Amino acid sequence: MANDARTYPSELPVVALRQTVVFPLTLQPLAVNRPASIESVNRALGGDRLLFLTLQATDKDEPEPGDLKTIGTIAAIRQMAKVPNDGIHVIVEGLMRGRVDAITRSGLALRATVSSAADAAERSIEIDAYVRRIHELVDRGLSLATGLSQELRGLVSGIDDPLRLAYVLASLLDMKADEKQQILEQDQLTAKLQTVSKALGREIELLEMKNKIESAAQQEMTDAQRQYYLRQQLKAIQEELGEGEKTEVQELRKRLADAKLPESVAKVAEREVERLERMTPASPEYQMIRTYFDWVLDVPWATTTEDRLDPI
Repeated sequence: MANDARTYPSELPVVALRQTVVFPLTLQPLAVNRPASIESVNRALGGDRLLFLTLQATDKDEPEPGDLKTIGTIAAIRQMAKVPNDGIHVIVEGLMRGRVDAITRSGLALRATVSSAADAAERSIEIDAYVRRIHELVDRGLSLATGLSQELRGLVSGIDDPLRLAYVLASLLDMKADEKQQILEQDQLTAKLQTVSKALGREIELLEMKNKIESAAQQEMTDAQRQYYLRQQLKAIQEELGEGEKTEVQELRKRLADAKLPESVAKVAEREVERLERMTPASPEYQMIRTYFDWVLDVPWATTTEDRLDPI
């Protein structure tokens, strides 16, 4: 590969990354906020703009050398912008893998002695088969996720280098930082491609399940809307006839109002009236509810009598 012919300084300022992995052959935006990382960026900008980026295995604000992964990425700062609260936004380009031989602290910043761990150039029938499979999976994923830009298809299809394809997709996929670190650390290209292929397959399964759930929810909504529409049509027909259920329900409402039911009973009765209004007289449940109302209206809710406390 082209990177094999390039040489880099053996000592580089270090930026420890939390939950982020930067891959070679990719561009990555980074928000740099910790004082030690800002100093490392400033030292890089004051020199050849090169950094060593490595995943931090802990959540410490001030990581120690033992908290950092030994395999990382030698990267160049391509753009830098200062932001409020003394932070820095940078865009870095991953150049090649590097291996930490030693890490020391210089002021606030960490510096690492780094040796080359460049990926070997490989091309075989197995690798070509993985590449073809990955392109098929990308096409499938884009067909399921309509919100994704079709520019992604052009970006991926335009990548001829299998290693770059693996790294670009690994940077785009929703994977845990530890999973991405494993891809970076794998020495065999086939292993990298296999891991990316599995991650793509998992993403497609999630998209298919999501679409299935959304389709079922949409169908339920459609059925509910259809039922509502039919009920409205039924009401319109009944109103046009001027008789039948509509007249009976109106009469029933009047009788319930005249009965002066207790509030708790009135709420239940109103709910049952609304159910009755949505039914046809031919429904068995319709007759059950009518019987219920006959019983309710027979109870003398508004009639009171004098207490008779003398048992004799």
